[in-house]
This record gives sequence, C-alpha cells and structure tokens, in this order.
Amino acid sequence: MQILVVSDLHRRKSFFEKVLDKYPDINTVFFLGDGVDDAVDVGSFYSNKTFHFLSGNCDFFSKYPSSGFFSVNGVKILASHGHTYGVKSSTEHILSAAKREGASLVLYGHTHIQREEYCDGIHIVCPGALDNYAEPPGYAIIDITDKGIVVNLLRL
Repeated sequence: MQILVVSDLHRRKSFFEKVLDKYPDINTVFFLGDGVDDAVDVGSFYSNKTFHFLSGNCDFFSKYPSSGFFSVNGVKILASHGHTYGVKSSTEHILSAAKREGASLVLYGHTHIQREEYCDGIHIVCPGALDNYAEPPGYAIIDITDKGIVVNLLRL
C-alpha cells in the first residue's frame, strides 16, 4: 500500500492538486499542517481518497490536531506538523514519542526540508514543503508492505 505525504502548502493549493492528480491510485493522504483549510478544500474534490489532516503553527484556530497516531496496513504511524516536538532543532523528542507508543513510522513537516532517517527501527520522514519557499517543492510517497517500509522523497 502506498501513502502520499505532504506538508506546508502556505496557500499553494494548485501544488497540492497537481500532486493528487499525479497519483490517482494512492488512496491514503497525510497532510501535516500549515495550510490545513486549503488542504481540506482541495481534498473535498477527491472523494476516492482518505485524508488525515493535521494543523500546523500557521493554522490559527484550526479544529484539527497538530499530531496523532494512525494505523495504516498494520503499521503504527505518528504524524505531526512537528513544531510541538521542536523538529527544527532535532528529531529526538518526536522519536521518543514514537518509541513510547510503538510507532514504526514518523511523519513530520514544519522544517520545509526533505529528510529521511532510520533510527532504532523507526523510519522518520519529512516530505519537505509544497510551497514556493521550498526549492523545488517536495512531497513523499511511502510504500508500506508486509516486507517493510520504503520511503520515496520526490520533487514537484
């Protein structure tokens, strides 16, 4: 099973639409915050997809949480915008939270920098940002299979 992971739209709805249109067969999408209202608006046109929306530090007064635990294809995922875990400095705190809850995959945004690491049996992924500030804008597609997790960091 594949999941699409995007973060940090900052009003660039067309970038999100472009990525969603490029992968019509991916049915599970994580949006990791900063532009959640725009992401929800775009997502409303893709009824064949399941969206997990999170808010970021720029999503003032959002009704969506900034992080949560999810299960996809038997894999426990900690997804977060990342600002409450201090990810701009280190992934130490978000990794500790994942370990406490038995997550195998961590998804975070906020930094606008694509990054993948594997630590203590946990995949930690930042998809980058889908905005004009990221050069070029980025996202992630993650394959979750019985044999493991494969992370693909991609550019728009």
